[in-house]
Amino acid sequence: MQHGNGGPVRGRRNGTRANPLVLSLFAAVVLAIAASAVLLAAQPKFLSASRRTAPGHALKVADHHGVAVVAATRRVGEAPPPTPAPRAAPLRALSTRAAPLRALSTWPHNGALGVPPLQPIEVVFSSALAVAPAPLLNPPIAGSWEKVSQTELEFKPTAPPLPLTTEHLVIPGGPGGPRSRDGATLPASVAIKWRVANGSVLRIQQILAQLGFLPVQFSQTGPLPAGPTPEVAALFHPPHGDFHWRYPDIPASLQRAWVPGAANIMTRGAIVAFERANKMVAYTTVRPGLWPVLLAAEQAGTLNPKGYSYAMVSEDQPESLAIWHNGTIVYRSAANTGLPSDPTPVGTFFVYLRYRSQTMQGYNPNGSYYIDHGVRWVNYFDGSDAIHGFIRSSYGFPQSLGCVELPVGNAAVAWTWLHYGTLVTVSPPVPAGR
Repeated sequence: MQHGNGGPVRGRRNGTRANPLVLSLFAAVVLAIAASAVLLAAQPKFLSASRRTAPGHALKVADHHGVAVVAATRRVGEAPPPTPAPRAAPLRALSTRAAPLRALSTWPHNGALGVPPLQPIEVVFSSALAVAPAPLLNPPIAGSWEKVSQTELEFKPTAPPLPLTTEHLVIPGGPGGPRSRDGATLPASVAIKWRVANGSVLRIQQILAQLGFLPVQFSQTGPLPAGPTPEVAALFHPPHGDFHWRYPDIPASLQRAWVPGAANIMTRGAIVAFERANKMVAYTTVRPGLWPVLLAAEQAGTLNPKGYSYAMVSEDQPESLAIWHNGTIVYRSAANTGLPSDPTPVGTFFVYLRYRSQTMQGYNPNGSYYIDHGVRWVNYFDGSDAIHGFIRSSYGFPQSLGCVELPVGNAAVAWTWLHYGTLVTVSPPVPAGR
């Protein structure tokens, strides 16, 4: 129904139909907006894809009925790009360097003590050896190296080193040393050391007896050990033989001090006497330096220049000192031994230290301090106890602080008979009625 002057005609409220042209325009606008949104959202992906295209290729973006289309193009006549092969995992370079050669073990081991003199020396390596130069021994030992297996070298001595020798073994590292089959060498030189076993105390006694440093003689009845150096081998394995007293009328206390094969007080005193006679530092035990000097003296037949002396101190009153030399009592003197509070030790000892004159000091039994200057002709035999000269009004009974005191003039005579290593026996009083 129309209301005047051409105004709009209103249809029915619920039954009015939309214009088809308007709907078509509205749909086109919506599709355009949607296509633009899709294109903007996909742009990074397109750019990323364009980077992966081969050179000369381009990406074309088109709108086909409002839908974004992406296509790769190529030049006319150009073959399609090859499909890239899947990327393989990177391969690690295979090392051709051989593991370093190692010395797995040695015998003797480093720091070993008491090694037998003819003990074979063994070195075991970590790999089979292609080149095996001989390791170095210092001091040299007679013998030869041998490759006893693919990984082991062995040295067989043919002559022993001297007793107590410290032996050094060096296995060179680098090109100058052993080389394994795969070309490996020791990264550094290997150095070890060990000490050879001590020699025989019995052999020391045999030689010292032959040279006059003991009151016994030795008569050899068996041969020396076989080998290129029998005199050295004998230091470990003494020949058979017999000992017998060198002099008649040997004092009973001196006889009791002799024990073959034992490093007892008589043997140690004889060693000290030998060392001092040969201008060596005197030790109370066997040291490495003793053996070469002892061997040289035996081969040269160098006898004891002072003979054999023995001092006997009797605490029977009147107390006395007697010196026995080469089978005869050569000197006697009155003596003083220690007070009951500071007794002189009883037993057998040897002189280990001597002074022509010395200042002595210490404490008296009552606690007072004393200092005595110029004490003459001092022969220490046990700790701080010595045979020496000292001025007293009388002699023959205990009055010292442990020493054996002699009149000063008598001490000067005794000094000429007493030497380093001289045995000193202090005997207690004989009980009454015996």
